[in-house]
Amino acid sequence: MTFPIMRQISCLQVSNNQICNTLQSAQQFVYSLYADIALTELKAYTMMEFSWMMLRVYGKGNYTQEAELMRSDYEKRTERTLKLLKDVMLRADRIVYRCDPGKHVQGVTYDEVTRLLQGYIENEVDLNNEETCRETCSFYQTTRSEGCFKELYCARQPRCSGRLYNCQFVDSDMWVCPSPQNSTRRYEFIEYENGRVLGKRGKCTRGTTKVDSWWRYLLWHCSYCFCLCDEQGLKSDRFFNLRDTIADVKRNRIVTGLRFVKKNRIFHLQIQEGELLPRGAVNQSTLEWKPVEKYNFFDRDVKKGVDYHMLSYENRSIDLDDVNTDDNSFVITGVRFRVVGAHLNLEAYYSEFDFKTGQLIQPEANSYWKSNDNTDVSGARREKLRLENADVSTRTITHSIPLSRHNQYIDFTNTGLDKDAAQSTVPFIDIQDVISNPPVPLSGIGIYYKGRNGYGGFLGPKLITYDYTPHVQVPKNKF
Repeated sequence: MTFPIMRQISCLQVSNNQICNTLQSAQQFVYSLYADIALTELKAYTMMEFSWMMLRVYGKGNYTQEAELMRSDYEKRTERTLKLLKDVMLRADRIVYRCDPGKHVQGVTYDEVTRLLQGYIENEVDLNNEETCRETCSFYQTTRSEGCFKELYCARQPRCSGRLYNCQFVDSDMWVCPSPQNSTRRYEFIEYENGRVLGKRGKCTRGTTKVDSWWRYLLWHCSYCFCLCDEQGLKSDRFFNLRDTIADVKRNRIVTGLRFVKKNRIFHLQIQEGELLPRGAVNQSTLEWKPVEKYNFFDRDVKKGVDYHMLSYENRSIDLDDVNTDDNSFVITGVRFRVVGAHLNLEAYYSEFDFKTGQLIQPEANSYWKSNDNTDVSGARREKLRLENADVSTRTITHSIPLSRHNQYIDFTNTGLDKDAAQSTVPFIDIQDVISNPPVPLSGIGIYYKGRNGYGGFLGPKLITYDYTPHVQVPKNKF
């Protein structure tokens, strides 16, 4: 009869908390638990064999029949257990990701794309080069700030030097609370005379400014409009690295972990690498995070679309994919982003290896890039995961849960008008280390979205651990 713990394993459902606490995929957890149990069982069997032998040596009896019966039971039990283990491992998930930390800390557990699309107040008279007020705010769906009429409120705030989108009328008159000068926000909150408040009303350290619309010739109302500003500038971190990041395959290194890192305002997908050992093990003493390239997007030899991708109103989508392989003779040795249409798209670099020896097999020749080439207009069309009127990601009091699935995409967008005055860009980027413990080879990687309804959520990388199931073999020879 199979021992009770293995019966429990067959019913095991590894929860999100289990992944958070152990940093193991469900399959890893099951396999590790089995290894501990099997070792304990083997120790018990060895001790019993030794006991029978010592009793025979000291002439306390023959015990040959008892020893053979125990050996036969052990063989049958091991065979049944291995068959059950393979069945459970086939059904077990192999994904590893990071759950929310106990406390969100910018630059430590998360980072942000900043000032991609941001709420901006502008009077209609400055939204056209004729300085007229003949239209309504909603007429200006794509425009720019053309001037500063009579040095009114436009002269008291940093001008949006980029494009303005989706302008709308909220109310004529308002009190504006500007953000501190070193902030990436423009406004802390905006309170209109009709009582509507955009953002979280609170103490205004710089003092509120009264802003009133006006009439021209009693015919045209020069209204203050609320628009979205797409401005690339010193406070706008909106860049993603497109260069290859490949492990040191010449020293038999493979990818064992991932994390996002922002360096010189550019987001990089950094890899942890380690030496591959026989039978899918990894030398833990060799684990290290490969340094990211320290280039600047304005360097002379650096090109947009080749070295980095710049987000904008038209190009702000990122694909949510699981890039995986069913070929157990390949493991991941590199990663990179590419641009497909207007989408950032993840690619994984696979190299062939020998499971028994743990050696990569001519990685310079036996490697390839793999990705999901579907778009939102071709192939198995991608589904858009929508973020609308979202609050700041870190304001939720409950932990985020994974909400995306393979073959989707999401747009970086502004937070909601009422919740945050459209001042932040969501989703945020989870920059925690995504690793497994113990480290294992990877058969896949992915980008996923986690969050809660009504909040901006986070983007993060995930791992798909190597599938050890084919290497769990039921012994053909008797003990």
